[in-house]
Amino acid sequence: MSESRSSRRVEQRPRWWWPLRAHSRGILLAGLPVALIIALMSLFEKPIFESRTLLEVQAGSVPSSVSSSSTEITVLMNTQREIVTSATVAGEHRYNIRVEVIPQSYLMSVHFQDSDPARAQLGAKAVAQAYVQYTADAQLEQIARAAAQFLAKLDSVTMPTNPVNDDVGDQAIDAIDGEVFDNLLPPLESDAEQLERLRYSATQGLSALEPALENTLIRQLVKTYDDSLNHLVSAKVLDQASLPRAPVEQMQPWWILLGYLSAVAVPAFVVAMRFQRRDSLDFKQDVEKHLGKSCVGVIPALNLSEAAQFLSDREYAGSIGVLRARLQMLRPVHDPLEQFPRGRVVLLTSSNGGEGKSAIAMNLAFAMAKTEKVLLINADMRQAQTYVGLPAGAAGLSHLIAGAAQMRDCVHSIPAKNLFVIPSGVLPPNPHELLSSKRFQRVIEMLERRFDTIIIDAPALSEVSDTLVVARHCSDVLFVIQAGHTSLESASAELARLQGDGIPQVRVVLNRVQPYELDLDLMKSFKQ
Repeated sequence: MSESRSSRRVEQRPRWWWPLRAHSRGILLAGLPVALIIALMSLFEKPIFESRTLLEVQAGSVPSSVSSSSTEITVLMNTQREIVTSATVAGEHRYNIRVEVIPQSYLMSVHFQDSDPARAQLGAKAVAQAYVQYTADAQLEQIARAAAQFLAKLDSVTMPTNPVNDDVGDQAIDAIDGEVFDNLLPPLESDAEQLERLRYSATQGLSALEPALENTLIRQLVKTYDDSLNHLVSAKVLDQASLPRAPVEQMQPWWILLGYLSAVAVPAFVVAMRFQRRDSLDFKQDVEKHLGKSCVGVIPALNLSEAAQFLSDREYAGSIGVLRARLQMLRPVHDPLEQFPRGRVVLLTSSNGGEGKSAIAMNLAFAMAKTEKVLLINADMRQAQTYVGLPAGAAGLSHLIAGAAQMRDCVHSIPAKNLFVIPSGVLPPNPHELLSSKRFQRVIEMLERRFDTIIIDAPALSEVSDTLVVARHCSDVLFVIQAGHTSLESASAELARLQGDGIPQVRVVLNRVQPYELDLDLMKSFKQ
């Protein structure tokens, strides 16, 4: 029961997980340089200290009720924040400060950052004092401008006769003693305390005009003057900047982990996206779903330098053993009355060269030779090559079909094995005609009487058409597909060519698969 549940979990695991697992080592190593760079930056980076000062903004035009004028307060405080961060007030320190406005209040918090805590404190104090001085200077300038405008407009106003004050009479404003208006525009001083004296002087000057306030125009001028004074803004420091004791910005250890994970996520995402957009056949499920063929074997990826190397690798040997067992179960049933039953003929081919069909043919022959008499035939008579240790040009299939050599000279035995090999022989000028001849058919029929299993290593389908001729004399056809390399289009096109008359059912062997996607039956056998 537990094995069946584990098998279902393997089958139901998302397919994008497999390429990540295959490239896990490279993906994990890709994040190490980034983590190392971040670690070095944390060693050489200077800590940042921050000092804070609290300012209160006072404005005559803004009501004291917060709930009734929240919009006006927001506009005012946002404007003052921009003033604090401007080059006029902050100067060269505007890139080191950060101003926060406390919601629904007249308070601003000015933060000054620097790598030196003492400079951070001095910078916060300097910015706060610069802003307070700026508001004081702006007040003095606005009062002086309002008073000047008021006096200029009064010059053109003629006062009516005042019976109460006979000294004034019906004379122009210019005729009034100039000392009365001199107090409206006293000398400006840089001291902020001059603001109160200016307000008091303006009030005293206006009291001298009481006899003339019956004039409507003069009352309007006085009202305009008072309104201009109500828009004055001042500021004061509530909390002085203190010396910061600990840095606020410093490279934390978890930043190294975050940088490493980010660096790992990029190649992992690329691998997953490339896998999703692949057009190759990577898994047994891909073969059965897209090609509609049964996959009788899943062979792991190995670089085989020798034919019998699979014996030293447990996974590869197990996968070859599973393929051999499935082929034995598919053995055709012979007539029990037949005196000399024929052996089976298994042909291995692929869509393109270099997909590993020859290695599978050799290793399958070695595996089957443990329990039966096996003959391995190299049917590729178009290129000279050494085969299972036999030299190129040794007596083989071309000699046997052409009648240039006896069978005992063409069939070579492997020492200490129940395995025999027929190489391709000398390259003939007409290999297709030799394989299409009736003599080749008689050779196969004769060999079927002497061997239990004949394995034919045929050329790739895309290279020559010799394989289609040989396949008509076989009982089983194995189509080898290299996982992650053979495209679906190429495999479908070549399999369609193997659907002719006289060709047996084609079964697929998936070769050079990553070890984690081995056959489920093989993985179960390893757990036992």
